Amino acid sequence: MERLRLVMRWALLVVVVLCACIAPWFFGAWEMWWFWPFVAVLAVGCVFAGIALFLGEGTFSKQGLWTLCLCLPFCIYILARWGFGDVVFLDAERTVLLHITGILVAAWVVFWVHDHHLPLLFWSLFVSLLTMSVYGILNHVVCGSRLVLWAPRFEQYAGRATGPYFCPDHFAGAMELFVCMGLGLVLDRASGRGKRVLGLFAVALGFIGAIMSLSRGAGMTLAVVLGIVVVVGFYQWPTSVRYGWRAMCVCGGLLVLIGAFWLAQDYRERFVTYGGLDRVSAMQETSVTEQVRSRLLRTSRGRMYTGAWLAWQTSPWLGVGPGMQRNLWPAFAHSGDGDREAGIWPSLINDDFHSYEVHSDWLELLQEHGMIGLMLFLLGCAGVMGVYFCAFLRTGQNWRKYELDYLEHPPSGYYMILAGFLSFGAMAFHSLGDFNLQMPGTVWMLAVLIGLGIRAGIAMK
Repeated sequence: MERLRLVMRWALLVVVVLCACIAPWFFGAWEMWWFWPFVAVLAVGCVFAGIALFLGEGTFSKQGLWTLCLCLPFCIYILARWGFGDVVFLDAERTVLLHITGILVAAWVVFWVHDHHLPLLFWSLFVSLLTMSVYGILNHVVCGSRLVLWAPRFEQYAGRATGPYFCPDHFAGAMELFVCMGLGLVLDRASGRGKRVLGLFAVALGFIGAIMSLSRGAGMTLAVVLGIVVVVGFYQWPTSVRYGWRAMCVCGGLLVLIGAFWLAQDYRERFVTYGGLDRVSAMQETSVTEQVRSRLLRTSRGRMYTGAWLAWQTSPWLGVGPGMQRNLWPAFAHSGDGDREAGIWPSLINDDFHSYEVHSDWLELLQEHGMIGLMLFLLGCAGVMGVYFCAFLRTGQNWRKYELDYLEHPPSGYYMILAGFLSFGAMAFHSLGDFNLQMPGTVWMLAVLIGLGIRAGIAMK
């Protein structure tokens, strides 16, 4: 019996590693022929978890169970919308599985992965992202990112680092997770010199990879991650020291961001020229505000956001149904300023491209699942954030109470808490303007980091 329990522990760990550390290397498991094999692996993992539960394996903490309970209403809602709604079955199935498998992977880490395997899981993901960053940087410097792994790149992304993803923005999203892991190692007082050096190396490589991708969203997200670090990154330090570290972090971070923005001319040019904003002039007849608005609405993202907003307005509470964005695009792709009865065409009919994703995970969530789905999703997010904030508060209290003991024998696990929370914040922000969380590989990486952080936070006494 004990041998079978040991086998189940390792088998479940292998399943999580395959989906979080290997799946991103297959173009993010985005295409159907890569997505479904990894979903099959996760299905086998469900069998392993069931056997482990039958054998008495698992750590079922009260906080973890409450967090899971807060996530379940959203899962039940999207399953019901898929089963009883008027949707395209396969597209809805993929969307529903993308949400549920992410929660499933995080739940395995929180409840079933053995304590001794948690650091192994963290370092497995660290090595995967380290290799990804090196590959993405070298592939761009040496080969100009002409190939994405063994496949030709998309030519519209020429000049941008892509790593193992077809879209450089998704490579940047993976590098953001790597930066978050590195920051967790650097800022944990229990980390020795070796771990801090590895953490700094991860931050540097992740930052370089994100900048070489020329992703505007990544630059803004890294600034937001810096802000989150200032708020929650120094709870292990006394209050008087904490504010000093925060000031140093702000100054150093701003210098790095300004330096990168100044040195990377191509990157700076993408910000300045976006949507033709460099051609806005106060000398024209229309106001600057109106010019900016008009130019932004005519960008690909502006047009996609308008279409998603128009589609959502047809069913604001329930949404148009999971996976229906791509199917309803032709009906709502226009700019919304036409009048069918008066015979007035919209100023933009958007018949020159097809939007498979909204390029905003939050807006797509609202469009497909409505206000009810968004509120239920935020309920689960609130449960996750509650666990993290409790962990940060306990960290500060424990260090004030046991600082002399902790200086000699600091408790481990804070690097997982901080990495998980930073990753959560990074993806929540970047998803406002991109669709990183439509990439299954990225979803499963994020799920592992969040699960590790919750597990470490609950274990903290």
